This record gives sequence, structure tokens and C-alpha cells, in this order.
Amino acid sequence: MQENLSKVNFKKLVRNLADMYHDDTFDVVLTELIANALDAKASKISVSWDRKQHILIVVDDGKGMDSEAFKQYHDFAAELKTRGNSIGFAGVGAKISFNIADRVVTETRRDGVVNASDWRWHNDGSLRWHPIQSNQPPIDGTCVKVYFKHDQVLPDVDTEYLVGVLKRHYLPLFITEFVRAYSAINIYPTCPQFIVNDLSISQDKLADTAALDHHDNFKHKGGWGAIGVSKRDCPVGDNAYGVLLCTHGKVIKPELFGLSTGALGTKLFGIVEIPGLIEYLTTNKCDLKGVPGRSQGLNKCLDPVREELKKFLAAHGVAMVEQRQNPLSAKLERELTKMVGRLPELQDFDGLLRKSRALRKGDDGNILTSEIKTQGGDENSDKANDSNPNNNNGGESRQLDKDGKTRAKRQRSRKNQGPRVAFEEHPNRGETAWLDSNTVIINSGHVAYRKRTTQDQARLTYCMFAIGVALDKANLVPDDNTSYVDKFISAWGQS
Repeated sequence: MQENLSKVNFKKLVRNLADMYHDDTFDVVLTELIANALDAKASKISVSWDRKQHILIVVDDGKGMDSEAFKQYHDFAAELKTRGNSIGFAGVGAKISFNIADRVVTETRRDGVVNASDWRWHNDGSLRWHPIQSNQPPIDGTCVKVYFKHDQVLPDVDTEYLVGVLKRHYLPLFITEFVRAYSAINIYPTCPQFIVNDLSISQDKLADTAALDHHDNFKHKGGWGAIGVSKRDCPVGDNAYGVLLCTHGKVIKPELFGLSTGALGTKLFGIVEIPGLIEYLTTNKCDLKGVPGRSQGLNKCLDPVREELKKFLAAHGVAMVEQRQNPLSAKLERELTKMVGRLPELQDFDGLLRKSRALRKGDDGNILTSEIKTQGGDENSDKANDSNPNNNNGGESRQLDKDGKTRAKRQRSRKNQGPRVAFEEHPNRGETAWLDSNTVIINSGHVAYRKRTTQDQARLTYCMFAIGVALDKANLVPDDNTSYVDKFISAWGQS
């Protein structure tokens, strides 16, 4: 039998890696190299740009790579989805650079052992590396030199540009209050000093960094941060306003949790560090996604921040729009429950499959309890449980049959029932729906809702599309180049 070798199109593979990110490829390369240095617990990170030769050089004094890690650094088959222990992936910055670069030289030292390589495109379209003699200084750390193609159109890179990229992606590491906190809890025992083109970048207080008139600090079990009002719109640039969610000093994204900023507008600014979010970073580490079966953990990290933002807005006169639930809400929730069989990922979205207690008699005559996952549930089950005089043992119910013997009755719990559906009227917002914790908020003020919901079936169809859009934005499933809305509506049609 003939055996055939599977081929790898490295150029396409590199391009696909780069496409995972929204930023310019040059920025992604720099950001990922910095992430690797931070994961290596570097105390000093130097970035320099040779404008004439188009060479980006990043040097750190971290723990460096051992021989096995150095091999994986070059390996495109290395695991990309490791969660919970890093803000970057070893080698991804260098690999992505080959989308616009033709050579990468890496030198690393760990525990006195030095490894170095020259990695470049080969004539047959493959990427090959070979060991070279290293000129690394006699300390642990890593130096990466990326040689960009001379015919490649690059941003207008200078010191100001490089500093801007660093602060956009690692702002907390340039804010005095956060730097001290990282040191105190040993995330970064010695917070790294950044040097860009031989210029040492200083740290500033949050109020000075974002030009805040005033701000409120807060601390909770899972993290800490501050929310304030700036003197300028989008205080740190790039349309960044709202609360910056960060983990281990890396900025993930700005978030408003579906809340309106009212008169504060784009001057509202906050920044929060949540170390636990490192477990929920997406493959490209640029967004958040609940780990299958553990979406509640992500909400647990974000809920305190959402509540702090609500409190801040209320204290500054921004009225919260009332959430309304009505018979349509209940109907939409029932439709979601029916769809679990066709979209299993929905059951991980805050536990859409409900847990019921099944009671039975044991051999010793005592009542035993076991949990059974069921779909559906009594909308009034909480009230029924609270008012039932036979309700005891954590919600268990015991009743007597006609012979006077104890029998078991299944009790449903309202807890962990999955996505709720509510309505808010926001005529000035263009979004049809969004998520607030485990509640899908449908914008009943949207022009399309007001225009197309005169009939019950039209209203139901519109709302299901809106829910599909909200879930699509929640990144419930990995990106496979297919809109989740398509899958969602198809599943609804077949449910």
C-alpha cells in the first residue's frame, strides 16, 4: 500500500496564526515577545528598533529556556491552548513574525546552559533553523532578533510608537499602584523595568496616566482596581474607555457589561486586575471564554467588577435602565432549554441543564438524595419550595402515600438555571442584544424591535435572532469561520 506524506503549507499556517489577532502583525510580534519575557519573570526588558536594518530586538533577564523548551519554541505542533499559567505562548511571536519577516535569531540561557538558533525561510517554502554560536552575556535570559522584510510595509516605528504598543497591552505595569500590588502578591516579585531604544520608561500614578478628575478604588476577593472620570475622551487612546479587564498586567479588553455610561460618555475609565482571568484567556490570549463546564467561574471573576461599575454609575447620576421580564421572557427561556440537545455548548453557559433532586428510600429506611440533570423546570419552583411545610433537608420533600409510607418527590431548584432573558429600552444603542452575566438583554428600544414586533411570531423570531447575536459575541465556541448565529438559528428551527 502506497504511503503519502502530509504536507504543511508554512506560509499559509503563519498567515492563519497572524489572522487570529486583530492588531497589526508588527504589534502582535512585539506584544507576544513581551508576554514571553513576563512569563519568564524578567526584571528588565529591553526593546530596540533598528530603523535602517528593519530589526526588532527584545532582550530580557528572565529564566530563559532549557533545551527541551527551546525545541518546542521552534515547533509549530507545540500546544497552543495551555491555560491558567501564562499570558503568552512560547515562540508564537517569532512564528507569527514570519508573516512579514524572513529571519529570526534567538539566543537563550538557563542555569548556565546556552541555546541559540538562526531560523529562516528556505527556498522550498519551509521554515528551518540551525544552531549557532551565542554571544549572550553570562546571565540567564533570552534575546530575540526579528529581521523584517525590507519590502514589507510597516508602521512608522519609533520610540513613541513602541512605548504606545507596550502601554496599550500592558498598561498596569506602568502604573505605580498596580506595580506595587503585583510585587506584594508575588505575580512579579520584581516588576520589570522597560527600556525602549535605550530610554527607561517611568511609571506614573493612575490619576496622572488617565487624567482622572477623581476615581474610586475597590478591592474584592478576586482582584482589585479603580473606576473614575477622565478630563478627556478615551483617556488612554485607541477608543479605550470603560473598564479595562487585565490579568497579570496584560490588558485583555475594555468592558462596559452592557451598561450605559450616560452623561459620563467616553470619559468613564477604569482598570481592574483579576489574576484568576488567566484561566479563561482565549487561544490568542486577547479575549475571554468560559472553560467548558466552568463558565460560572468566569462570571464569578467578572460579577464583582460589574457590581462596582453599577455602583459607580449610580453614584454619578447614571440611572440604570429597568430590566423587564414578561411572558415572552419565559417563552424565550423555554426555547433555549429545548435547544440544549442540538447545541451542547449552551449547557456550559452557566448551567442551562438544571439539577433536580431525586429522593428515594435506602435499605436502612432513610431518605437518600441524588442529583439528576433535567431540562425544563417549574417557573415557580422557588416559591413552592419556600412555602412547602414538608420541605426540609436542603429542599428535599417527604410525603406520605395512601398506606402511610414515606415516598419521594422530585424537587426542582431555580439555581443555576442558565441564561435568563430580560428586556431593556435603549433607543440610542445600535445593539439588538447583549449579555449581562447570565442574562441576555434584548434592546426593546431598538428601531427594528419597535418596527417588526407587531405580531407574536414576528416578535419571537426577532428575539431569537437577537439572542443568537448576543451569544455569538460571547464566543461560546472556538472560531471556526462560521457565525454562531447561523448555528443557533438552525438549532432553533430543528428544536
